[in-house]
Amino acid sequence: MPIADQDRAASVEVFTRSADNSALYSALTEAVGISDIGEKAGYDSGPDYRLIRIDRRLDVTSDREFEIALIDDLELSVAYYAKVTLLPSLDANSRPVARHQFWRSANMRHSPMLRDISQKLLFSYIVRNYDLLIMEDSASNEGKFYWLRQVSRAIELGLHVYASDVITQALKPLSTQRALNDMQNQAWFCTDPLSLRALISIYPLDINKHGP
Repeated sequence: MPIADQDRAASVEVFTRSADNSALYSALTEAVGISDIGEKAGYDSGPDYRLIRIDRRLDVTSDREFEIALIDDLELSVAYYAKVTLLPSLDANSRPVARHQFWRSANMRHSPMLRDISQKLLFSYIVRNYDLLIMEDSASNEGKFYWLRQVSRAIELGLHVYASDVITQALKPLSTQRALNDMQNQAWFCTDPLSLRALISIYPLDINKHGP
């Protein structure tokens, strides 16, 4: 695969052009470090799709990032693609922090398969292995809506959520939907896509020590 194609596939962009999408499908399915994670994520991919994780394709020397994709083996295309970057843990007793950026197809063929994919990946797979960092720029085209939806879902699931104050940027516990609603009013006035952050974990964290 040419260097230019590798660089393009390594970034989370809108793979709507058939040539780009097909190239990404080929690169992912031909990779060495590929594993099926559908069962671990509690995701039923059906007969034509596979939910896969690819390790060390982007950098064979690093274990600090991996890719996740929902691939359509019938049409030889990619319906969902995420690049996950592992950041340093908050302290010696906590887990690495996983930050993700993703793209999803607008093709209606994939709609039934994409309906619950974010919930399955984030809360049945990633958060079980890493602490999870959600940022407004995680979604290529959904922004604040995606951020607010996933934080709301995390609260509903009873996970430990710490969100950045829109003004001070300090991480603070966020434990109720009402508190999120109050924060939501401020979020729409925020113009910096990097300022909306939420750290989510299955364990309580000491956020006074460090922050992502």
